[in-house]
Order: sequence, then structure tokens, then C-alpha cells
Amino acid sequence: MRYPYFALATCFALLGCGDDEVQVDPPCAASLEVGDANGHADPFGAKAAGQARAGRIMAAADIVAPAHGRQPIETGDFVLANSKIAVVIEDGGLSDGYARFGGEILAVDKIGEDGKPMGLSYYNETLVGLGVEMPDPSSVTVLRDGSDGGEAVVRVIGRLKVIPFIDGPLSQLFKSDYDLEVAYDYVLVPDSERLLIRMSVVNDTEQRIDFGAEKSSSDELYGFFHYSRNQLVTPAAGFAEASDSDWLGFVSDRWSFAWRNLDGPLEFGIEQSGFALYFGPGFVADACGITTSDRVELIAGGPYYDGLREAVRRVDGAASWRAIEGTVSDSEGNAMAGVWVHAMDSEGAYLSRVKTDDSGAFTIHTPSGESARLVAQQQGYLHPGVDVAATESNAALQFEPAARIHVSASELNGASKLPVRIQIIPSVKLPATPAAFGVLDETNGRLYQQFEMHGDFTAVVPPGEHRILVSRGYEYEIYDETIVVAAGETANIDAVLQHSVDTTGVMCADFHIHSFMSADSSDPIDYKVRGAIADGLDIPCSSEHDWVVDFGPVVKKLGVEKWAFGMSSSELTTFTWGHFGVIPLLPRPGSYNNGAIDWVYHSPTEVFNMVDELPEKPAFIVNHPRSSIGGFFSSVGLDPETGVPADSELWSDNFDAIEVFNNSSFEDNRDTTVRDWFGLLNKGMRVFAVGNSDSHHLRTSPVGYPRTCFYFGHDDPQQLSAEKVRDAVLSGNSTVSGGLFMGVLGPDGERPGATLAAGNHTFTVSVESPGWLNTSGDLEVIVSGETVATETLSAMGAGPSHRYVNQVQVALKAGDWVIFHANGADLAPLHPGKTAFAVSNPFFVQ
Repeated sequence: MRYPYFALATCFALLGCGDDEVQVDPPCAASLEVGDANGHADPFGAKAAGQARAGRIMAAADIVAPAHGRQPIETGDFVLANSKIAVVIEDGGLSDGYARFGGEILAVDKIGEDGKPMGLSYYNETLVGLGVEMPDPSSVTVLRDGSDGGEAVVRVIGRLKVIPFIDGPLSQLFKSDYDLEVAYDYVLVPDSERLLIRMSVVNDTEQRIDFGAEKSSSDELYGFFHYSRNQLVTPAAGFAEASDSDWLGFVSDRWSFAWRNLDGPLEFGIEQSGFALYFGPGFVADACGITTSDRVELIAGGPYYDGLREAVRRVDGAASWRAIEGTVSDSEGNAMAGVWVHAMDSEGAYLSRVKTDDSGAFTIHTPSGESARLVAQQQGYLHPGVDVAATESNAALQFEPAARIHVSASELNGASKLPVRIQIIPSVKLPATPAAFGVLDETNGRLYQQFEMHGDFTAVVPPGEHRILVSRGYEYEIYDETIVVAAGETANIDAVLQHSVDTTGVMCADFHIHSFMSADSSDPIDYKVRGAIADGLDIPCSSEHDWVVDFGPVVKKLGVEKWAFGMSSSELTTFTWGHFGVIPLLPRPGSYNNGAIDWVYHSPTEVFNMVDELPEKPAFIVNHPRSSIGGFFSSVGLDPETGVPADSELWSDNFDAIEVFNNSSFEDNRDTTVRDWFGLLNKGMRVFAVGNSDSHHLRTSPVGYPRTCFYFGHDDPQQLSAEKVRDAVLSGNSTVSGGLFMGVLGPDGERPGATLAAGNHTFTVSVESPGWLNTSGDLEVIVSGETVATETLSAMGAGPSHRYVNQVQVALKAGDWVIFHANGADLAPLHPGKTAFAVSNPFFVQ
């Protein structure tokens, strides 16, 4: 491994490694052949003609869009097609995604009976670079249209240009000054499942250039952005942790592909935030000439990992593994569809996986002449595994006897259909699923965490004792019962939840939620919205990295408009100086990244001004400002005491709010982002705090912890609009809730964000929590950054909730500001490990 993880991490943190620049010698003459502008007039006739063809897509409607919904295929892009696969190559120009130059692979698809792609592609994006550079296309043409029965070739020509995504800490790992003209040829031959990527380098210097073949470090870079829709798998380790490998598989349930360097293994660099970095073995470009080298083969196949492995063997000319056909059934013999079947060898090494079809049948391949072990896997069921002898070709897999738990949830004296979170926790811990299987178990001992919009769910469970938790966030009581259910029985749970916390007139938002439209999340959009609503969030707001998604239509499709208002925004994600929430930002289909802000090559001041000029007039939020990667305050060296940045060129104070609380409590941030917020307030900035989850994985990070709660004067999400939510952010009339609900009224009924006269003022502060949450914490009064009073919270009033109300006397002088902070206990059993808290936004003094 040329760059072990710790070395890469050090470079990320310190920017402390890299090669010296190479002096460029006088140029030599050399040129690359440019192909035809359009290529074959009928590329989709390749299957009928028994050819491979390359041609320009004259109408995007002629080809099915990629299933992932990103990097769309547009008129003017190019397609390579034969009888087996189709590969779409983007035309030059501004590109969606992370490379932005065009000339990239957009889709790798299966050919249907009509000779056209079937729309199965989940191919996202791969950075194919030399050092930190990729070609910025001067031309994308068809070099060979395939009409002669030979190769079909799409050629991309351009000078190497630094990839913006890597123009930061990673740039220290490579030379970045080659500035050479190169060609990437995408090559397809008839009846092949393989796309070849061929590189040509024009070395116009009088010295040979080594891209890694003869030195200890490689400049042949492959950066994979496929995590959101595909699972990374290697033939040696299965779906376990990424590592060096002869080839990499990127697997979905629809269609998959393998990536293999032709000169040797791919060496693992780092995997972070959905980005997997690998290095090829490199090659040498001779002086004063053009060096052409076949670098990569991309092999398409499926379905599942098993289908991909068979495709790789066919490309290699190797014999197919033996096929084991079988069925999966429950203990009563009923066929089961959609069940994972995993195959291992006799030593336990992972081999393959498939899913059963609608009839419960499967076919999986294992090495010929060797025994294998098959394990069926489905949530709630147990299967001991079956050994299949080398001479056998059939296997019947049957699950052990199971039980069922049926949950019906309703609101006390209210709606019969209630969106809820349902958790089922076996008393006896179940065996963990091996990492190689690529199927994640629930956390915190849970067998299920289910988000049901209409309060009805039936779960299959192993016989025995189980704890049932039914909840609806921080405003409702929890149904908590432990039951015993026997094999073959169904336990019926009637969970009635009481809305015990009084939040009249207030609705709460989370402005930082990621789905699989972000490169570093694999959560489907509707799954993320269901999680938000089940946990009682009123305003879920999409916040994808440099992509715009609207949660509004999702809320409508789920039929839960009475419970939530869905919004669109985007996280403006610079690679070096910060991440920012733009609230709201509407989708703009057909524009760059569906309407995201094109911040690349612009300064912070320019970008902030671009946000101001948007027709939505959005609120601008500094997200996770002290993050080691993507923290604006960290990047500018903001002094928390004075509010003054060390780097004034990067600094701009043209923002409206700070994400002071990112999946964390007040105490977690007291010495970091809370200090920053206080410093800016003391400097005279009128800037407000928000709390967001920044949830990338709902399995481990709940949406809505924390959340920002706004006083609207009503409780109907259907009366909201994006503009009203934006104005609420800008007003500061809000509190942040991490499980505790806080309300604050000033001397004349003013709310947070208001400006008061100097003097002695009385504030009415209420803190409330449901009965299952211990509120034995403190109320802290903070004036201009200093704690001036602390009072113990104690339960008051009748009913199941804990409620604290007090009149707080505060002396305020000109220029002061005051906030209120309350803390509580752990949020178990709803969100174990999260600490309850609440904090208000400031009242200002003239």
C-alpha cells in the first residue's frame, strides 16, 4: 500500500506531504487524432447488426435516464453499444458531480431486446486522474464508429486540469503540474461485457515522465463516488472493509460493474465520506511523443454480486463456477421472496450473494469441485446454514420457526393513524451479521427500528422475549412493554400514545438532512423523510451536498401533509473553506446539479453574494463551523473570544445563522461552536443559532436531534411555505430542542430575536419534556457570554409530562444579549447516547 491510512489522514490534517515540482523542458511536437463529431447514425442498431457502435445521442429521450437521478444523460452525449451493454460518455462542458469537466462515464447499462439500454444503471461517478488532474475536454468525438465490425471508440481529448474536489489536502499527495494533453479512449468491441479505457499522453518535454511505474508512489488515481447507490466489494474480502484488490466490484440489486487495472492490483488509499480512493500501478510516458496504454477494463454484469462475478469470469475466458439452484422457505414451507442467500467456501471465505425471486427460487455460483456453505438471511429470521457438497447442485434452505409481533399505534383521543417509530429489542442478543455479507444490523441491540406513517406494522421475530417501544419524538409519551411470543404465534400490540408536551403554535425544523442524493449517504429519500416524521419533526428539509432535492413531494406521496411540511435546500459544500445551508433553494431541473450553487473558483465573499442574489432570498447558515473538514470557522482561524478571523481574505460575515449544534448538545459544544457564537454576538453581529442532525445514516443518526423550533402561532404544516420558514430563521424567534422543549417570553410578551431597552427585565421561561425523559437538570441564564444564574429544574403541574416554569429576573445594560439554556438526561430509550437539552436564541439590548 503506497499511502497507508495514517499517512493520508496526516496529510488531510497537516497538508504536509507531496512531491517537489518538476521543471518542464522545452516542448516537442506531437498531436492526437480527432474523430468524427457525431459517429454512427444508429448506435442502438448495434445488437441487430452484431456490431459495437459509437454515436452521439441526438435526443436524450432515446435513452432511459440513469436510475440514480443524478448526472443526467443529455442530448449531445455519446453512447457505445453492442449486444450486451451500453455505456454513455458525457460530452464536454460543465459537468454535474465532482469532476465538472465532462468526458466522463455517465451510465453503464444492460442492453434490452430492442437494442437500447434498459435503465438499470446506478453508475455514479469515477475520477480517473493523473496526479490531481483530469482532462478538460477540448473535444469529445467518435474515433471509430464500429461500422467495420471492429472496435467502437469514443475519444476525449483535453489538457490535464486540477480536479476541484482534490484541489485541497489531497493535492499534497500528488504532482499537480503535468499540464499535458491527453486522450481517454472508451473502447467497446462486439458481444463483449467489457469497456476498455485507453490513455494516450502527449509528452511534449524532452524527459520521460513516470506516473508511478518505477517509483514508490503512484500518480495514477481512481476516485470512486459510488457509495450512495452501490456497495464496494472485493473478491478476497467480500463486502467487508475496503483493501487492496485485483479488482473492485460496485454492486446494486439492479446492475453492477467491476473495475480492474490491466497492469496490476489496485492499491487502497482511503475511504471517507462516500469517497473511495485507489491507486493504479502507473506507467511511463516517453519523451517527445505519444504514449498509449490500455489502463482499465470496466466489466458490467448482474444482477447482484453473483451475476457480476460470472461476468468477470466470462471476460477472462474462465469456466463458469458450478450453479447451485435452490429455494428459500419459512418453517412452514412457504416460499419467501427477496431473501439474501450468501455463499462461503469450506474455510468460511466469502464467495457470493443473490436474492430469491418472487417464487423463492435462487441460483448462486460457487467453485466447481469444492463444497460450499449457503446461508439464507432475512430480518427477523434465523438460519443455521446448509453445507452443499461438491457433487450437489441443489439446495433447499428453510428458516427456523419464527413468531410475529403486530403493532397498531394511535393517539390518545386523537388520530387513529399516527406516524411512529417502532423499535423491537430482543432480550437475548442475536448473532451479528458478518461484515463480509454487506448487510448491516440495527444498532443498540435493536432487531427493528421501523418508521411507519400510518401506525401499523407486523414484524417477524425469533421466538422469545422482546421489548416493544413505540414513540413519536419528544412531544409524546412512549409505549414501552416487554412481551414473550412463541413460535407460530402473533402478539398484538395496541399502542396508544399521549401528546403530553404543549407545543401550541410552535413547529420544529431540521435543515441538515442527507439522503442517497449525497455521495456520503446511502439512505433513500423516502426512508429519510419517514424517519423524520416518525420522530415528530414538523419541517424536514433536504440538504444534499451540492444538489437540490425537494422533500415536499415526498411528504405528499407518503400522505402525511397534516403532519409535516417538506422543504428543499442544498448544502453548499466547498472542499477547502466551509459548508453552508441555503434555506430555501428550489430545484432547477436542467441546470448545474439541479440548481445547486456553482461555487468553484469563487471566493467566499463572491459565493455569499451569489446566495444573496438568488430569487429565493435564502437564509444562509454556516454548517458545522468547527469541523476539521468543511468547517468555515476552522478554515479562517476565527478567534472565538474576539470574533476576528486570522485569514481575512477567506472571511465574510455575510451569513444569517450558525449551526451551533450539529448532532450534539450544548455541553458538547460549550468550548467550541458555542464560544464562536458568543464571540460574534459580543462583536455586535445579529446572528442566530440553529440545531440540526446532519443525519447521513438514519440507522445510527436520528433526524431531528437536535431541531430548531419556531413560533408560527398555529400548528398546521399545510399553512407553511418555504418563505415563511426562511423568515422565521431570519427573525431569530426560535429555540433549539434536543429533547427538551423551551419557551421564553420577554417582559411584554416578546420572543427570542427581539430587541429590548436596557434595564431590569422579567422573562417567563418554560421547559417541558415527556414523562419518560428525566428533566432533573439546570436552567442557565447567560448574559453576553457569562453565566449569571443557574436554577435547578423541577417538575411542576399535573399530567404525565415534566414541566418547569419560572419568572427569571435579569439585569441588562446597553449592548447586552441574553439566552437561556436547560440540560437534561440521556434520551434513552428513544435515542440512547444523546443528551437532552434546550437553548433559546438571544434577546438583544439596544
